[in-house]
Amino acid sequence: MNVTDHHLDCRRCAPIAPKIRWLYVGSKITPVEDPIQAGEYERRLKTRPSPFVTQLKLDDNGVGMIQVGINIPTLLHRALSRLPTLDRPEKPRLSWRLDTNFTPTVNAQLPKFTILSNKANEEHPQPPNFRIPLRKEQLRSLEWMLAQEADDVSPFIEEEISETLLTSLGWRAEGRAQRPVQVKGGVLADQVGYGKTAITLGLIDCTHNRIREEFSTKARVPGKIAVKGSLVIVPPHLTRQWNSEVQKFTGKSRFKVVVITTVSNLNSVTIQDIQEADLVIIASNIFKSNVYLDNLELLAAAGELPAKEGRHFNAQLDKSLESLGAQVDCLQDEGAEAVLAAMKAGREKGRLIHLRSKLELISIF
Repeated sequence: MNVTDHHLDCRRCAPIAPKIRWLYVGSKITPVEDPIQAGEYERRLKTRPSPFVTQLKLDDNGVGMIQVGINIPTLLHRALSRLPTLDRPEKPRLSWRLDTNFTPTVNAQLPKFTILSNKANEEHPQPPNFRIPLRKEQLRSLEWMLAQEADDVSPFIEEEISETLLTSLGWRAEGRAQRPVQVKGGVLADQVGYGKTAITLGLIDCTHNRIREEFSTKARVPGKIAVKGSLVIVPPHLTRQWNSEVQKFTGKSRFKVVVITTVSNLNSVTIQDIQEADLVIIASNIFKSNVYLDNLELLAAAGELPAKEGRHFNAQLDKSLESLGAQVDCLQDEGAEAVLAAMKAGREKGRLIHLRSKLELISIF
């Protein structure tokens, strides 16, 4: 069924969970729900429509009749509320079904997962600037990768299901919400030693001119700086190998490569270096280093990042990344001095957050 506007945001069937505040309780940071929102959320959960409604009626002769009603929209609204919505302009599609002979199984019998083969794929022509030709099986993988990057690639279907059971009758009802999402790319799962690095370089070489053309005409994206290069994130011991593979297959002059193996390397790289690069090869462990996180915290100016991973870290990281986008816009519109001023203000704000959290905690309780 097609989705109409009244399906998209039904708070009666799918109430919004209360927001979480991270407050200091003593020396420990603790998640605390907004009490007003939490109370409203609980009331809405208790009063939302039931998917199954049963009625028992007795006639004048004492004969009983049971009527069973099913509320399909409430199941659909619940499933739809869990579908991601950010940057998804496509309209979702809803469907439902009723199983009147449902028997719960102890262990679900899921089909065996198998990795798709590319033996039936055609061979792509050799990458235009390769000095060493790819093997036939590598060219088949390259053909598949290019197909995954095409504008008309088959969409990925996001799906959420909400179900309810009427065990006394053996009935099961489900509401399903689906949305097609245009996602380019995939996973190249060839075996070790197959030459996945060379195939990936072939993909970059084949699409290089098209990417440069798109980059030259691309409109500015809020919160971001446009970059034409490919980002390659690899384990630390593979950064040098990737750089040597680039030179081996394409020569030293074809691509401009920036290699970042340590945080010190990262600190010495400029925005212009990244914008001019065709490939940026970076060690994966950098993103978890304390120095990198300290730099992110300082530049984002959105408060202190926790020292340990967990829910609080993830919440604060999301906040920092959102603020980082505002800082990028500030850099492009107002210059570096304005960004530096925001960083100083953010540091001062961080000094006050502990005291403010205590005051909020007192006001809540």
